[in-house]
Amino acid sequence: MRNIFIIFLLLILALTGWWANKNTDYPYPAPVDIVTEKTKPIDFVGFLFGMRRIIADVMWVQTLQYYGGGGWEDKVSEEKYRKYEHDEKRKGEYGRYKYLLAMCRRCVRLDPYFKYVYAFGGASLAWNLTRYDEGLELLNEGIEHNPQFYPFHLYAAAIIYMREGKAVDMMNKLEQAVKYPDCPFEVKLILGNIYTKYGRYEDAANIWVDIYYTAKLEVRSKGAKQKLEKLIAEKKLSEKFLEKIK
Repeated sequence: MRNIFIIFLLLILALTGWWANKNTDYPYPAPVDIVTEKTKPIDFVGFLFGMRRIIADVMWVQTLQYYGGGGWEDKVSEEKYRKYEHDEKRKGEYGRYKYLLAMCRRCVRLDPYFKYVYAFGGASLAWNLTRYDEGLELLNEGIEHNPQFYPFHLYAAAIIYMREGKAVDMMNKLEQAVKYPDCPFEVKLILGNIYTKYGRYEDAANIWVDIYYTAKLEVRSKGAKQKLEKLIAEKKLSEKFLEKIK
């Protein structure tokens, strides 16, 4: 009896979804468009029962868990990135997190309005893994589905400037991006590290202070404090900056 009831309930849900799809303007892509290299059957379950956002959230947690690992087990073939073989920035980065783009796409193909995935994933692919092309691919999808979300245009421009070696233009775009309240932690971290690389230590310190107070995770606040302490120990900063986080 219970099995009959469950089947009946599933049938009602499926018919409800079919009726809704037929009689309303659907704000999401068709199911055929959600397929990626990492798509799984549960993705279509989320589509069928109208749980795109919930399933996309679960997928994003899985993506962060993947990106939090070493990344060496999934290696991109060297042949695919041979055009970068003379790029010093890519040493040691061949192949790390081969599926990061696919896993990000898995999230946003199900929920194209999940803005954080585009921003975090695009920044990570471009700056952390120096796979500029993949970072831009993801951000371009974000722009296509969220054309009025201006930060995506800033991130994409910054990546292009970085790829072309235009450091000042790149920093200008990132400086505009971090002013947005929903700017991902990853982008702030990238800008702080770039400031440090180019000797703009006080600008870097202001980023670390901002992260210290705005980071949602304690480990990030501690990391920002450690970066401040390191610059002070190296005599690149005044100790007054530590006063700002006391």
